[in-house]
Amino acid sequence: METPIDWTQWTPPYDPRQIDSAIVTEDEHQRLIETADCGQRCPGCGICCAGYRDVITDEYTGEEEFVGNLKLVRGGLVHLEGGLLYRVSTCDESCPGYGNCCPPFEQRQRPETVADARRILLEKDNSSRWEMQEALLILAHEGTTEAVDVLEAFMPRAHTRLAGFAECALDEGRYFATIPHNAEEARAMMKREVLAAWEDRAINAQSRTEETFEPELESLHYELEITQRLLSKAQDEAARETWQIQVDTLQTMIGMTEGGLAEQQEELALCEAMIAEIEADLTEDQPA
Repeated sequence: METPIDWTQWTPPYDPRQIDSAIVTEDEHQRLIETADCGQRCPGCGICCAGYRDVITDEYTGEEEFVGNLKLVRGGLVHLEGGLLYRVSTCDESCPGYGNCCPPFEQRQRPETVADARRILLEKDNSSRWEMQEALLILAHEGTTEAVDVLEAFMPRAHTRLAGFAECALDEGRYFATIPHNAEEARAMMKREVLAAWEDRAINAQSRTEETFEPELESLHYELEITQRLLSKAQDEAARETWQIQVDTLQTMIGMTEGGLAEQQEELALCEAMIAEIEADLTEDQPA
């Protein structure tokens, strides 16, 4: 028996992508149905319809002999190029997937480009699991923002059995998209890293200004105001001397704090100048 070359895609109503490995399940009529995983290494087992189920007749009693439909008794083995074996199904026209089983591994039309992957993941409604896995692998290693966009768009619609695979592909895609492919991209990445370092430095200066020096200066000025009031109310020389010492101390602290604030403002101005110049440099590098 020869393996057919022309294949018609067929997706059963229960979605075979939920199936992992060979699993024996029991249907609503207590019949045992063996299902297979259409994984990447599958040479085309012919079980895409999750078991060759016999027609249920009116006299059905619910007691049927289990057929090992992955065994040789269900179909002969055909040798393909490369030494792979393809198990030919022997189901008849009563099978909902009759004549539309998965193609053998070596006869599959695999995605090769980002456009192919986009079509399989976002445009087709009946893509096989192996197609989607190979599409995800292509996008994961493409190293472009376009590939990452497709992966991000696919995540919300990824089947439960593919969610983990798709998430790993997205992580890899984002990583490879940041890797430079030539000297020009490497230099652009270096510039962005320098820019990020100066932006962090500016954030730190702004944070120290707004969260440390300005609140502390406001507090010291208030303390000085209260201390000066008490100095003006002192009744004797000893009290005046005590409050004068406090005033002098606070004025010294205010001077030091104002000096620290000025340093941070100078630091921020330096950072802003550097950032503006680097951003202008990066803008010039952009293609017209």
